[in-house]
Amino acid sequence: MIRSLPVFIGLRYFFSAGGNSLLVSFISMLALSGLALGVGLLIIVLSVMNGFDLEMRERILSVVPHIQIINPGEAGDWRIQRNLIASSPQVTEVTPFNQVKGLVFNQNHTRPIKILGLSAEAVPQGLDAALKESDLKLPVAGELLLAEPIAKALNLAIGKTVNLILPADNNRQTTVAHLTLKGIFSTHTEVDQILGIASLTQVSKISGNLGAVDGFRVQIDNQFEARSVARQLLSQLPYGYGFRDWTQTHGNLYQAIRLSKNLVGLLIFLIVGIAAFNVVSMLMMTVIDRRKDIAILQTMGLSQKQILQLFLVQGALIGVLGISLGVLLGVLGCYWVADLIAAVESVLGANFLDTSVYPIDYVPVDLRCSDMALVSLVALVLTLLATIYPAIRASRTVPAQELRYE
Repeated sequence: MIRSLPVFIGLRYFFSAGGNSLLVSFISMLALSGLALGVGLLIIVLSVMNGFDLEMRERILSVVPHIQIINPGEAGDWRIQRNLIASSPQVTEVTPFNQVKGLVFNQNHTRPIKILGLSAEAVPQGLDAALKESDLKLPVAGELLLAEPIAKALNLAIGKTVNLILPADNNRQTTVAHLTLKGIFSTHTEVDQILGIASLTQVSKISGNLGAVDGFRVQIDNQFEARSVARQLLSQLPYGYGFRDWTQTHGNLYQAIRLSKNLVGLLIFLIVGIAAFNVVSMLMMTVIDRRKDIAILQTMGLSQKQILQLFLVQGALIGVLGISLGVLLGVLGCYWVADLIAAVESVLGANFLDTSVYPIDYVPVDLRCSDMALVSLVALVLTLLATIYPAIRASRTVPAQELRYE
């Protein structure tokens, strides 16, 4: 019973404010709400940044090739080379492609465009999923698919003629091509700002590279090994092939996402730290408010160690309750954040996430139990550290000084 007495009194102190009830209650609620808000925000921010990281790897890098093998144009039958690349155990997908860059114009508006020529027999899974989402198929000769931002910017509708200006290169002079807009798609990534899709033969005809392909889009099982796999593939191909991997085209974006996650996480972690150390103020007010109670408890036989335990229990209860509320707030926030942002965008008539600025046009969330456990553990440790000083001050109370006028 004596051993459980500090826990019992700590619980009583936690649920009652003492003499100066208004001030102590206000500081207690401030410390509790600050801790809960900091923990909740940190969980939401980490989940959103985890979502960006996940979407970068699974959505953006399903649309953007892990490796582009560039055909020098004099390497013989490209079908043989495709089969050679596909035979590598790390390779999961090989797609021959042709590509031209130019301008698309309509009335007084122009946009840069990259037209990707693909074969209906080998459509990359990421692009195939985007086309199926819009109920589209790969276009035939004379047709073109445009990403939604381009079609919207140029006020183009399905069935209209798309006018293309293609600059001169080694195979052609500057030309103007006219294709019929067959459909409008969206990958919900930054690729939408520049991408058009046509058939492999159509782009081959436009580029003047008849019977050949510009290269191969290669997907591998581990995108972080793209460079080493690309070098291995080049060693098996005829002389003259080159490559470009995703770290060259989107590596900076990936690093920016990781850096943003670390920096924003650090900032919110500091908020959690500040909220945890608000417990110091609350417990110090409690110690000052209950000096006489502490002195009486000491005269009744409680040791300094038990007084110390009493306030550690009170601080731990504040930490556990605040962290529990914060975890609940974080989980609910992760569940509602996307809908909340969509509702705000609808009310304000503005898009917070646009693929002309951000890599995707929606808020991804990837809530992980490991993040919740880590945030809760760190917040609890900080709270317990914050209770040590007030608890020591309380344990050093001298009963004779506090009760001399009683």
